[in-house]
Amino acid sequence: PKRENAVQNINLSFGHMSSSIANTDDGGVILLVGRSASGKSTLLRLLAGMEFPIDGYVSINGHVLDTHSQIGMMPGTPSSWVKMGMPLPLDAFEEKCSRVQPVILQGKPEFDDTLSVMERIVQMALDTVHQCNKESKCVGREESREEETNSLLQSLAEDFTSLLTLSKDQCSSLPSELSPSGEYLFGIACGCMMSIAPSIQNAIYNDCITKNGTCYPILLFDELFDSEHPSTVEKCSKGIVNLISHGGVVLSATHRPEYFKDMISRTVTLSGGKVLKDDAQMLSK
Repeated sequence: PKRENAVQNINLSFGHMSSSIANTDDGGVILLVGRSASGKSTLLRLLAGMEFPIDGYVSINGHVLDTHSQIGMMPGTPSSWVKMGMPLPLDAFEEKCSRVQPVILQGKPEFDDTLSVMERIVQMALDTVHQCNKESKCVGREESREEETNSLLQSLAEDFTSLLTLSKDQCSSLPSELSPSGEYLFGIACGCMMSIAPSIQNAIYNDCITKNGTCYPILLFDELFDSEHPSTVEKCSKGIVNLISHGGVVLSATHRPEYFKDMISRTVTLSGGKVLKDDAQMLSK
């Protein structure tokens, strides 16, 4: 089928938004399953703002992406393992804390050892905030409040790595020293910081640089673990469920639903761009 017809007649809603670092209702990974060309990856690209639906709409935290929204991949994104769409406008949301950008993760992060794991996570966030400012023509705002911005990014990075069960030793190590599961959790932490970068930009722009001005991420796994050994996924599961239970949203397009058996809260089956089944499941404790 032609790419523009790969997803059609979709009607899905998911997730919740938390305006601060606080517990929300428990949840799990939302799986997108189906044969190749059923529309899984295309749906993720639509949600990430990298493609525009020819019919229907995509809404993120109450803001509908429309023909005035910028479509495509954010410049500077290391597309070999992560993809991020263009940031939504600064004035798109009534609530400052709701401005979040879905991020697609599709592999292990690819970094050299010039920075430690924690330093790299913070740098990824800073680079993304700067790119958001550049796209919104607000360059220079983060430099004027550099100390506060760096302090906020460091604090948020510590929160995310703690939720994802990355130890202090892992965070202070070099990327090449991580185990396979550590590499994936490292990449997920980077994705978290990239996803909330627009809300950090909002905090800077509105002179309210605090954790209450940020929100939790939307992460889209595009067959992220499909080529890995199940034990690697199992070692990542606690951190992923922790992230979701604190407000994060995780969708995973996969051909290996059994890899997520202890993390699933919902399975959506696609075929030819249509939803065949939408099953809620009890998350294993």
